[in-house]
Amino acid sequence: MKLVLGGVNGLYLRGILENASDEVERVDAAVAYATSEDLLFDWCWNRNVPLRFWGRFDEAVPVAVPILKRFLDRRAARYSCKLVRAFHPKVIWWRGYGAYIGSANLTQAAWYNNVEAGIFLTEEELEDSGQALELDRLFAKIDAEASPLTKELYELLERRSLELQRRRREHKDADDAFLATDLVKKFDGLTRVSTAAASSQARDEFLQEWIATLQTIRNIADLVGSPEFRPNWVAADAPLGAQADQFLHAHYYQRTFNGRAADYERHYERNKKAPDQALAEAARWWRSLPSGNDEQRTLNEVSPMLRQVFSEASLANMTEDVFADALWHVHASREYARRVRNARVGLPDGKLHSMETKSEALARRIWRDSAGKGAPVAKALAFVLYGGAPEEVPHRMWEALTDNRRKVELLGVSGLGEIVGWALPDLYPPRNGRTSKSLRSLGYDVRVHV
Repeated sequence: MKLVLGGVNGLYLRGILENASDEVERVDAAVAYATSEDLLFDWCWNRNVPLRFWGRFDEAVPVAVPILKRFLDRRAARYSCKLVRAFHPKVIWWRGYGAYIGSANLTQAAWYNNVEAGIFLTEEELEDSGQALELDRLFAKIDAEASPLTKELYELLERRSLELQRRRREHKDADDAFLATDLVKKFDGLTRVSTAAASSQARDEFLQEWIATLQTIRNIADLVGSPEFRPNWVAADAPLGAQADQFLHAHYYQRTFNGRAADYERHYERNKKAPDQALAEAARWWRSLPSGNDEQRTLNEVSPMLRQVFSEASLANMTEDVFADALWHVHASREYARRVRNARVGLPDGKLHSMETKSEALARRIWRDSAGKGAPVAKALAFVLYGGAPEEVPHRMWEALTDNRRKVELLGVSGLGEIVGWALPDLYPPRNGRTSKSLRSLGYDVRVHV
């Protein structure tokens, strides 16, 4: 974590921006006021990085008209602009790199001259602390109350901007009439709620989205697991959930990348009006895949192995070595190990380590830290998977992610969701961040959990 205090400590938002890695998949920015185009916007446009931007809507036109015009002129699905009433955050999340949360708007004064205060959390810190879930919820809430920039809304704001240039002071009647437009959804802001009520609401929202997405994957499993679309190298008795996972895995890595960058949001904009058609086309592609691929090995070898390793009996007698070997085969944890800082998992800094080395270090760190905390990871997994009614697994999963008495550090929602799927593939298909990105590329409006 870094304090971003500008002239106070010499750390500016510009420096954060310039050090953003090439692995940034998308930028989500909820910033009330934006008047300068050559800050975040140019950075995304010049690097072809998808950007979702939410700005404030009020009578003062907080987002400059030239910026709005550039969004409209681009006509690109990968760059979206929406406006919100009762809106005042300053949050920028470079997905895969980290997030700034503070007071700075997208203005020259805020980035260079004003006294501003904020913090920057790396992607690793967001995942470790569980704050990535909270940020995902923030953006989902904002988006639910936002209105997309349209030609009509732009023209309204343009006229208002010209009017403000002529006026030297505000006229209340005109302002009230402007705010009465139906072009932007009526929204009075979030109501004040207690901590307990907010926690309950967050739980309900997570469960609703998670369970709905699992059903989407189940529907896909029924399709790709049918004789019409199942490749001849997939055993007929392979669990449907595992088949769906590997179909989505193959589709994501072979069909959504533009060079080194995952371009799933562009595919989402293209397919969101007809996801069934996109799915049918992808299923035909899946059916034609030749044998000898990674998905075949995963379905025939890795899936049965993980199902046995994470069985109730095996968890009761699990050793650190067995856990380390199993975690290497969990895609979400392997990807997290690739990104995590060496020092966080006990490896020397300043040296490149293989993914195998980092994955083993991560697993052993999880095992030992959880044991030292008095909540061994094997017992936490047993609680999630077998600690009650099977239909309550998502509820126990939420508890394991948010309750400090059960939470396993360094094992986030994607890793846990995938493990659930490998252990109980007949009930719950695996779901991780990659699964969600693949679903979005097919046109399904699901949330991407890190």
